[in-house]
Amino acid sequence: MNFKSKPVLLSCLLALTVGSSGAIAKDQTVTLMQLQDVHGHIAPHAEIFPDERKDPNSGGMAKLATLIKQVREDNPNSLLLALGDTTHGSAEMTFTLGDAIMPMLNSLNIDAFLPGNWDFGWGPRVYRQRFTPANIQLAPNNRTTIAWMDGKPGHEGQTCNTPGGLNATTYAQCHVTRANFPTIAINLYNYNEVSRTITGPTHPGYIIKDAGGTRVGIIGITSDVVPQQAQAFNTGFKFTMGYKELPQAIASARAEGAELIVVLSELGLAKNVQLVKEFPGINVMFSGHTHERTPNAIVINRKDENGDNIGLVTEAGEDAFLGRLDVKVRSGRITQWNWELMEADSSVAEDPAMKALVDRERDTFVGANATCHTFGVNAFPFGTGHTLCDPLDTVVGSTGPTIERFHVLEDISNNAMVDAFLDLAQFVDPSLNDGNSLSTTNGFRFDVTILGLDDGFSGDITVGDLYTYYPIGAAVALADFTGGRLMDHWEGILSNVFDPNPYRQRGGWFLGFPHNMHFDIQLSDDFPRTISDGKRIDYVTIDDGSGPKKFDRSKRYTLASCYPHGNPVDEVCRTSGATNVRFIQGTQEASGPTDMFGNRQLNINGPYSVSAPVNSENIFDPVRFANGGPLFLRVAPFNFVHPVDALRRYLASNSITTAQHGLGRVTALTGVPVSEHGGPGIVQPTQGAGPAWLKREFVINTDD
Repeated sequence: MNFKSKPVLLSCLLALTVGSSGAIAKDQTVTLMQLQDVHGHIAPHAEIFPDERKDPNSGGMAKLATLIKQVREDNPNSLLLALGDTTHGSAEMTFTLGDAIMPMLNSLNIDAFLPGNWDFGWGPRVYRQRFTPANIQLAPNNRTTIAWMDGKPGHEGQTCNTPGGLNATTYAQCHVTRANFPTIAINLYNYNEVSRTITGPTHPGYIIKDAGGTRVGIIGITSDVVPQQAQAFNTGFKFTMGYKELPQAIASARAEGAELIVVLSELGLAKNVQLVKEFPGINVMFSGHTHERTPNAIVINRKDENGDNIGLVTEAGEDAFLGRLDVKVRSGRITQWNWELMEADSSVAEDPAMKALVDRERDTFVGANATCHTFGVNAFPFGTGHTLCDPLDTVVGSTGPTIERFHVLEDISNNAMVDAFLDLAQFVDPSLNDGNSLSTTNGFRFDVTILGLDDGFSGDITVGDLYTYYPIGAAVALADFTGGRLMDHWEGILSNVFDPNPYRQRGGWFLGFPHNMHFDIQLSDDFPRTISDGKRIDYVTIDDGSGPKKFDRSKRYTLASCYPHGNPVDEVCRTSGATNVRFIQGTQEASGPTDMFGNRQLNINGPYSVSAPVNSENIFDPVRFANGGPLFLRVAPFNFVHPVDALRRYLASNSITTAQHGLGRVTALTGVPVSEHGGPGIVQPTQGAGPAWLKREFVINTDD
């Protein structure tokens, strides 16, 4: 193994040292495996690796299992540390509330798990059943989603009570599969929504593990952006950034004998790099949430009371990678280390046992055995929700360019998505062809790569591909906004992505905008806008068919986007201040397969209609819930159109092309800043964009 030496310190240390007892002590090599942001990608798929190699058969749980076994065979003194956004991100996760991946995770012997923001995406009841000892009952619609899995091998913990037929009463005890590994987080707290009081931590903040005689303290910091997502995700929880809790967690772990401090953090690369700069007690930071790939570890040089001290920061992308870090530690400091970003490409064989689990969990989603599945969301009554009947391997479209989400400002996938939303809106309501309508979509990072015809591949887009790009149960909605409200929101998104203070970054990308819009933005300079005042958008136009016109802050525009169930009615695509919210409503197919409750998927050919919200006030009420009523009221109609429905309709008559959907809708006039840490795998600058005097460069130095 090719170890890298720690600067300064290693030159003063020998591989063999004399301890206080006079005995000869040998440094022990500890191997730490970093598994992160799997996003429910349980089967192999296409991937683009840091060297730009396009591989059609990469990733998935069976290849990851092979790599994990190889590392353990190479060094039994190894720990498997998993960072979250694991139980969300694919159709298999959507229609099982993440349960399809649980038998696979439970077979890996994970030493410590850190939840990510999307692990809360199925609501607090599912989260608590899965990751905490709480035996809280699932909501009826949650039970609808997993009822079909009752008794399936690997899901014995579901204990659905089925005698008497299919109804809300007989499924009252249905549970998701519980994790068999420890979950940690120093910054997640239980919260009483009625009394508005914190009632204690949800998880232990850290865990001590022994690796070949070396005691490793593993501290967890979950994502702090969950409260900014759908309200239904975080009911009954409070989140902090973990900054105040971290010093005590480090001290407590050291007091329990931890020689090596490893932090698992879903705060994103920018915040995590800054934490390592400011807390010399951190030896290793396994960073998640931002899906960056670090072929080379980021080395942070610091000082503490004993002199020079390095901290290592790594990210291992998504499921097509496994990080391996080999370290030697002495007196709480790393003396030698080696980092490898292992690639789960087509050369890696699938582990047979894990592949059998993957095939079993996907059996009703692909091929001849595919059946109908329904995802019941929040306040939808038992037995209703969004239904899919077509196999995930059904081809529904074609692309010329390769599709991925590696670009910070704009990507082809989002361009095609917003064009599909706007096309559906204008089809349903022809009056929206007046040049005053637009569409946006969130700057998600999760996806799988879809290899295009232009690169010599099939260019096929499948149903399963579409769910990896939009795996949330949102409804397509129309809403009216003033141009000023939209502009202020877009400025806020750019600030979240490029704030010079890492602690104010959120870690996502910019939004997607339709073909009739163009943005000129300034990211790095103070002129002509004032970045210090949060102004980065220089000029925006919207085309009504007769040429581009300046986007008007005083004008009212119609936005076609998504409504996450459970949110306030005035919030569409995370943008508050909406008026005249209405939903596009579809029609179930007249014949064909049904789920256990008689639901069929929507007919993408229509007919469509527009409907008002079912409920528009007091959507979320903990007091009502405490008195026996529903926590959330239903807002969207029963037959709401899911974003995947809109995409399928669009792809039925439109291929994705560079000419129509390629980059160019957003122009950074002074360029997009590159990462300070270099390498082909890191995209987002951790110090943001803006004048140097705005950047937070503070590093603790005990000599000051």
